[in-house]
Amino acid sequence: MPSLPLLNALRAFEAVARHMSFTRAARELGVTQTAVSHQVKQLEQELGLALFRRSPRQITLTGEGRAWAAELGEIFSRLEATNKRLRQKLRAARPSVAVSVIPSFGSRWLVPRLGKFLERHPDIDIRISVSEKLVDFAAEPVDVGIRYGTGRYPGLTVEKLAEDSWVVVCAPALLARHELHAPRDLEQLVLLYDDDRGPWKRWLGLRGIRVLKAARYTQLTDSSMLVEAAVRGQGVALARWSLAADELSAGRLLTPFPELDPLATGLAYYLACPAENLRRPEVASFRAFLHQETAALRTRATSKGATR
Repeated sequence: MPSLPLLNALRAFEAVARHMSFTRAARELGVTQTAVSHQVKQLEQELGLALFRRSPRQITLTGEGRAWAAELGEIFSRLEATNKRLRQKLRAARPSVAVSVIPSFGSRWLVPRLGKFLERHPDIDIRISVSEKLVDFAAEPVDVGIRYGTGRYPGLTVEKLAEDSWVVVCAPALLARHELHAPRDLEQLVLLYDDDRGPWKRWLGLRGIRVLKAARYTQLTDSSMLVEAAVRGQGVALARWSLAADELSAGRLLTPFPELDPLATGLAYYLACPAENLRRPEVASFRAFLHQETAALRTRATSKGATR
């Protein structure tokens, strides 16, 4: 089967045949007359036939030229109509932002605040997907990612949203049953942690405590579950401030040692995405919303804990 001629050459020929002028065709296509003439000649060479009869004053179509012009005129007319219809449909669609976020931050921090964004931007739809994995923006329908880590995401635009800290928290009912005046009073209680007991060791070590021999440790690898367990009085948790902030504000959690500073995690929340995504107005609006809302985290993560 013969290969298809180049689309630019076909487009140039169709324009010349419609206008019967190389000059007007060049003006329509936004190229030089020489370029149009070259493309038509290239098409004639590829087809092995003459499409025009040329004279010093005018051009006329050959029989083969009329046949090609009739077919191409209909084809390009349909293409233009399709282009107009589909682009109008695309413009009519509501703008949307697809966000990938880690589960704990999504459920404990982002979703409770998402209503503010929706109220401010009623014309923008949001799609939230949760995942611990890094996003392949070339293969996945995601506009922005929110991740917790060191901020090294090669090839992407990366912006720090907020650092985070560890804070000791427990339910008011647990605090009412146990007098906790100093870290040593955690002896014989259940201590909750998520991925690693290391932060508990660091926190205790900074208070001169090498080990609490009678303490029990319970691991909940999902950080959101850790906060929920603490709310339900199942133990004293060393939780990320960002995830416990709302529960502390509402009084569902308390910090038994409010005079002690939070312990920096050494990690932070980052927005990461291809630079071109941020040029879309709806994505830029969501980015601005994130920076505005995480301002409170940036302040509170370095402040004292909530009082009893």
